[in-house]
Amino acid sequence: MATRSVRPRIVAGALGAAFVLIGSGVGSVALAADHAVDIAGFAFSPATVTVAVGDTVTWTNGDAVNHTATADDASFNTGTIAAGSSRSATFSTAGTFAYHCSIHPAMTATIVVTSSSTPPPTDAVAPAATHSDATPLALLVLAAIGGLLVGRRRFAGSVAAVVDD
Repeated sequence: MATRSVRPRIVAGALGAAFVLIGSGVGSVALAADHAVDIAGFAFSPATVTVAVGDTVTWTNGDAVNHTATADDASFNTGTIAAGSSRSATFSTAGTFAYHCSIHPAMTATIVVTSSSTPPPTDAVAPAATHSDATPLALLVLAAIGGLLVGRRRFAGSVAAVVDD
């Protein structure tokens, strides 16, 4: 009597569905990013940086003199950034923040902080493919059905073999 377990095929179908969901980004965690601003020639480059809430901006001083990155509204201040060194600030609130070098006030720039629900700025790289929120669920259902059908077909063949004996 030849009998086969259906359970491994159902498990295989469920695992396949899980891999599809992971690959499609469902359940993924958005990580904070680090953005760089260079200080060179008594200027901040880029002059405007767009980041998301939770992201960090790091200023690196390439000049031979000290600088700061000080918000006009006092919401952040890197303190003195020595020649050849870096300082960072993490942004927890959405908004537009003009800033300057407190040592050289003619040096100005802007940080734009978007909330996590705000679409990325136009200078961001778009994803290679887009899909609706229903796509991962549809793929999960299809993978589960496929696993069940394969398991059922094998199980039905085993039952028929037992009945014929």
